[in-house]
Amino acid sequence: MTLAEVLVSTLLLGISSSAALGVWSGSAQALQRSGQQRQGAAQLELMRLASQRWIADHAARLDLVSAGPEGCHLDAGAVAAVTDQALPLAQGVTRRWFEDQTHLGLWQELTLLDDEGAVLIRRRQLFSPAALGLCRP
Repeated sequence: MTLAEVLVSTLLLGISSSAALGVWSGSAQALQRSGQQRQGAAQLELMRLASQRWIADHAARLDLVSAGPEGCHLDAGAVAAVTDQALPLAQGVTRRWFEDQTHLGLWQELTLLDDEGAVLIRRRQLFSPAALGLCRP
């Protein structure tokens, strides 16, 4: 092999090695982000299930359900106050309660935020007092 051939083969080896390291680095970062999102989704699911169980067990005792002309409904402000106290959120997770437009119940919206405050995952669930067995005939 001549000196020129050695230099060209060394240059090609360096370029291909650098490209391969870039691909591996990108794959490792994508795998890490995927794992974090999976863990965040599981965390939101646990919070959703805990909220559902807590409301079903405590709403009637704490007078969170009120009856009106449209039927029984959950008070969004009261539910937000007691669930924030009883079920504290992990860092980076937010919870918002809002009434359903058709008055079927309350929506709970759980959001996982990244370090910059951007939304990574959002989960919503409708809590209907009738479905939870909280409405008295």
